[in-house]
Amino acid sequence: MTNTSGTIRIIIADDHEIFRDGFKLMISRNDDIDLLGEAADGRELIELVTTLKPDVVVTDIKMPRMDGIEATKALMQQFPDLGVIGLSMFDEEDLIIDMLEAGAKGYLLKNADKHEVAEAIRTVYQEQPYYCKHTSSR
Repeated sequence: MTNTSGTIRIIIADDHEIFRDGFKLMISRNDDIDLLGEAADGRELIELVTTLKPDVVVTDIKMPRMDGIEATKALMQQFPDLGVIGLSMFDEEDLIIDMLEAGAKGYLLKNADKHEVAEAIRTVYQEQPYYCKHTSSR
């Protein structure tokens, strides 16, 4: 996906509205990151990506209807250059591996601070892998 706007265009997918609201507030403090939309499940995420064409998606792994792993697999078939960051409360190796095998380029825990979230988005946007500090230290 080609972006000439100078900002990193992202979509967040999480089934908890309160988390999405907090994420929006946190990310709004970054001038170089523009939140285009939000989804409550993987199906909504695929629809939004198809319509809005973001640079990076930050998606929860465990969601109803379609989880983040299945959504990532589907997105990678249509948009192989899309940067996907898996987001979870769980630091479980099998979930991390499943997300990476699905095509995710990064992984964050939900307890990551605002600086790490922005760093992850910027890193994946530059087509580099990003693994949360806690996970990468194992």
